[in-house]
Amino acid sequence: MSRLLSNWRRSGSSAAYALLGGSSASQANHDSYPPTPSSSSSNFDIEDELDLNDGSTEKPSSRTALSFRLRHLTTPSGLTSLLLLILSAIVKYIPLLLPSYITALYHRFVSSRSPKPISQTHNATTQKKLSKTAYLDGLRGVAAFVVYIFHFNYLFWPILRHGYGFTPSDTYIFQMPILRVLHSGRSSVTIFFIISGFVLTLKTVNAIHRSTNPSHDVLDGLAGSLFRRPFRLYLPILVSTGITAIMAQYNAFIPNLQGGTIPPHKGSWSEQFSHWLAVTERMINPFQTVTGRQNLWGSDYNGHLWTIPVEFKGSLMVFVLLLAFSRSKRWVHVVGVTGAAYWQMVKGDFDQTLFCVGLLFAELSIVLPGDGKGSFVGRIPRGVRHAITGGMAVMGCHLMSYPEAGGPSSPGFRRLSTMVPTFYQGNEDRIQQFWISIGSIMFVLALMYSPVVAPGQKWWRRTNLNSPSDLTGEQEQAGEPLLQRLFTNSFSQYLGQISYSLYLWHGILNNVIGQRYLHPMAAEWNAAEAGWNGLIRAGFADDAAAVRATALHTYTWKWMWTFFLNTLVLFWVSDVFNRGVDVYCVRLTRKISTWALASSK
Repeated sequence: MSRLLSNWRRSGSSAAYALLGGSSASQANHDSYPPTPSSSSSNFDIEDELDLNDGSTEKPSSRTALSFRLRHLTTPSGLTSLLLLILSAIVKYIPLLLPSYITALYHRFVSSRSPKPISQTHNATTQKKLSKTAYLDGLRGVAAFVVYIFHFNYLFWPILRHGYGFTPSDTYIFQMPILRVLHSGRSSVTIFFIISGFVLTLKTVNAIHRSTNPSHDVLDGLAGSLFRRPFRLYLPILVSTGITAIMAQYNAFIPNLQGGTIPPHKGSWSEQFSHWLAVTERMINPFQTVTGRQNLWGSDYNGHLWTIPVEFKGSLMVFVLLLAFSRSKRWVHVVGVTGAAYWQMVKGDFDQTLFCVGLLFAELSIVLPGDGKGSFVGRIPRGVRHAITGGMAVMGCHLMSYPEAGGPSSPGFRRLSTMVPTFYQGNEDRIQQFWISIGSIMFVLALMYSPVVAPGQKWWRRTNLNSPSDLTGEQEQAGEPLLQRLFTNSFSQYLGQISYSLYLWHGILNNVIGQRYLHPMAAEWNAAEAGWNGLIRAGFADDAAAVRATALHTYTWKWMWTFFLNTLVLFWVSDVFNRGVDVYCVRLTRKISTWALASSK
């Protein structure tokens, strides 16, 4: 394929370019291949082909030349050249609109058909070594995907909001504790806040501990991080909500069956732009009051953006705490941040507590590293560490499974519902927020201290329960912690790359695609429900059960197809938006930071 395109570019492509009014020289300059020495027979020249001047030295008129080009389009060679040019341009630029997982398959197919040196083949099969915090990227990506599953599937299966056993009909397997983590979107949001607190502060905490000039490095790091943070958060949002406003002007959205709001349609483009501008200004206002989850407000063009002001407030808080305790003793720092976290938790702002926890985990990862080197963690038998971290992970998943509705009446949560601070008592949403936050803290901590397992090692058979480490130094370097493997695989890492784009677009596509399928499905289900209820009233219970089973089977299959289609489009859009917008927003943020901040000396 690539060889064929090369031939097109070197032959018919240049002719078609000249045919449309260019020249072979300019085509060569635009060609990605190196230009080759040419002769009159290889370059397309109108005068040479037509001899329009009949031996004279005068140039033909532009009208005559254009007339020739138009007539030449009707010839087989002209049409062939034009088609080759169009096809070449499509093949060259269409990857920009394709997701990377499709273009990667194409490049892998092309590369597999061309022989490579043994050294290159060996390097290609060698797995790239991930960073020590790569599992957090994967965890963030999986959490973003769970948020999408939560918002999409609760449109079709609102019963999933109920806890298992809340009512006699609440007996679906995915309502059970631990399994419901797979669609617990609110738990995933708490994971976001912990990860943000960790990654935003790790570099500065590391500078405090290990830098030869901590005062300079801490101030320089904090200034840069604080300056870049609003650009990093809001630049992609400006683009995504702007596109959404355009879609709203074209009436791309339909009413939400659950009563949720949709991006508003205004009477004119000027009204639409003015409304979008006012909504955006309100959302990005850094001085607005954000008090826990009591005055949450997102954007009229994406209601899920309520987390962004919380994210920005949490970022400012951890930066201030780092600056305040940067020159203090480390135990004073830990005590101060822990006190701030506890204070906010008691007052009901658990989201900000999670940012503080992320900061504490960053400190912990340096003074008490998860690999156990230089700390008492390394002296704990590996089997014991597996048991502790595995138990913490399971318990964390159980707490993160606290249901949205019926938690105090659901098995496994009845006692927990009474064991909360005063602020959270008597309110199901607050009780859920408390326990899913505790569960998220336990789960991330379990990932941090999960023992390393060598590649291919059967840990349950070959681990020496009485030995701190039964791995060689080489195995320790090549291996990775057991629980972190869930988030260091290629799929989780890919989700981590597109996590922000996925979060920005999942709600929009849920409406554009999901709701369009849900409306007729809901109408069919309601009609079937009226039918089997009529059969029950008439005394035909068996026939009613058969009608219900058939309707449920049809509804389930249509849901599966809709979920597949919606997910495919979401991955496509998120991937393209990530490569075409988000990546460039990051680069622009860095350029603005480099330009605006004074160089340190």
